[in-house]
Amino acid sequence: MQTELYFSEVVYDHWSFYILANNNGLIFVGSSPKNKEELEGWVSRLPFKTTLARDDQKLFLYIQQFEEYLSKKRENFTFPVELIGTPFQIMVWKALLGIPYGQTVTYSDIAATLNKGATHSRAVGTAIGKNPLQIVYPCHRVGPKNGAPRGFRGGLPMKMDLLELEGNK
Repeated sequence: MQTELYFSEVVYDHWSFYILANNNGLIFVGSSPKNKEELEGWVSRLPFKTTLARDDQKLFLYIQQFEEYLSKKRENFTFPVELIGTPFQIMVWKALLGIPYGQTVTYSDIAATLNKGATHSRAVGTAIGKNPLQIVYPCHRVGPKNGAPRGFRGGLPMKMDLLELEGNK
């Protein structure tokens, strides 16, 4: 049996990225500027068979909420999501939702939130780097203790743009 996946593009101002959903919710947010190969590569690593179809209408709610976020009219997302990852990754990604809009934390802060020691900071960072729902699960708000921005799947320019959008330069 194959799982139906639907994709579309979010294009707003200088932003352009692909999004992907199944019948349960959003499962992937791509990097800006858009790169369909990134989406296709992620889909190819899924542990189940898929069919992929563009469906702008089916993804309208997601596109609308991203446009609201990118225009500073929304700070959180209310659409359904489905996280695809290991139990540890999902636990880390859910912890990202606790970071307030416009604020940043460190990898060790996230580890502490999960009742893990500082030695887990690297594992937390690795899990964050595999976050398929960047922006929605705000991994751009996490950085190293020294404060230098790094480690973002969408690339440093996208991370810096997101932090600036949220008022945190």
